[in-house]
Amino acid sequence: MKRINKGLLLLMVLMMAGSPALPQIVIGGEEPPAPEKKERSLKYFNKTEAGLSFGIGKYKTDIYNGIQKSIRNDEIVFTFQTINGIRFGDQLGIGISLGVEKWQNGLFWPLYGFLSYDLKPADNTFYGALYVGYSPGFRDSDSFHEAGYGAFGMSIGIGYKMKLSKNLRFIYEVFYKYQAVDSKYNMYTTVNDTLHTVLDYKTPLHFAGFKIGLTFP
Repeated sequence: MKRINKGLLLLMVLMMAGSPALPQIVIGGEEPPAPEKKERSLKYFNKTEAGLSFGIGKYKTDIYNGIQKSIRNDEIVFTFQTINGIRFGDQLGIGISLGVEKWQNGLFWPLYGFLSYDLKPADNTFYGALYVGYSPGFRDSDSFHEAGYGAFGMSIGIGYKMKLSKNLRFIYEVFYKYQAVDSKYNMYTTVNDTLHTVLDYKTPLHFAGFKIGLTFP
């Protein structure tokens, strides 16, 4: 009978030792290392930025007796936009950008797809950014050009981001931007500048600028 009781007691001890609800037996006074927590591969991010850009180059305008004139692009544009998207791992980000652009004689509402890539997976690093999309809006006419409406636009930039806190980064960036404006120009064919015809035309405008902003996280 005593042998049976000893056998049952030994069996109960072994079962209790193998139960996950009980603390593990520490050998040599050291606890086993805790399993490492894996970072999520997909993360939401928000990037809010403001910028200023200046027109560069020239664009073509009215035709007089077969000779097309050109005008220097002296436009100055203030931009405010916010990007919401998903980060894949530590370096690649994809999102949608919504913003507003105040021109000297116009107002546009750019809606762009956004792509960014960090040079290295670090809190402080250089990055590249690409915006491609459409900018609805208008530009008023003046003595130099006809009224125009929004069309295709794109921007490419290089910047640097730096850590402010655990989930907040400050960014500054320089960029080039292309913006087409759906407009028209006039063709004059007589010596007294009588209007002959009006042609549709997408005016290609080029800009260079800089921006600053915050990104979370």
